Amino acid sequence: MRLVSIIGDSISTYEGYNPSGYAVFYDQEMCARNGLKSVYDTWWAKVNQFLHAYLCVNNSFSGSKVSGKIYPSAESIERLSILRTNQYIPNIILVYAGFNDFGYMIKTYKTRKWFRKDKAESFEEAYDHMLKTVRSMYPEAVIICATLMRTRMRNNDSWVFPEYYRGVVFEEYNDVIRKISQKNHCLLADLSKSGERYETLDGTHPTANGHATIANAWIRCFCESDLQNRLPGCK
Repeated sequence: MRLVSIIGDSISTYEGYNPSGYAVFYDQEMCARNGLKSVYDTWWAKVNQFLHAYLCVNNSFSGSKVSGKIYPSAESIERLSILRTNQYIPNIILVYAGFNDFGYMIKTYKTRKWFRKDKAESFEEAYDHMLKTVRSMYPEAVIICATLMRTRMRNNDSWVFPEYYRGVVFEEYNDVIRKISQKNHCLLADLSKSGERYETLDGTHPTANGHATIANAWIRCFCESDLQNRLPGCK
């Protein structure tokens, strides 16, 4: 049996499907506004259906970054310890996180020690710490990391996705995900590679159509590579 846990941010939340006390973006109002009629309109539910998998824990927290070793960051021990339940342990972990690190202008790569004047970590260090922690806590799980997709605004063709935001470069975050997932022997779903952009109302959070685009990008990665053959359980 395939049991999937999710590590994510607001994009992957859904009211009633996150641990108690987690901040959720997709509450009843936001679901209605974005056209989500049920949890099966989320990208991860569509991917689970494709994989014939069951949800173990949707560990997605609205507004959270990967970086920052204290809760609710995705690299924090408190977050990562809730990828399992009292009864079940995931054998597949899907990681779709990092959008807020870009939004909060977290530097991407480690800086040379002799230029480093503070102790603020980089996205590279945080993502590496997160994967190492997940690997140590769930050694039997297959970890699949996804690059971040760009967005578009519905009914606003003039809106341009911010490739550069106050000195940080969006694609560098994807380069980190590619590099660090390989370093930690995790699988990669390179969603960004296709160049597709998912639909939003605000530039960040997918509509129902946007969730479908993200899900299709995941599924295409499973179909076009050997990812499916490296997953546990029956197809």
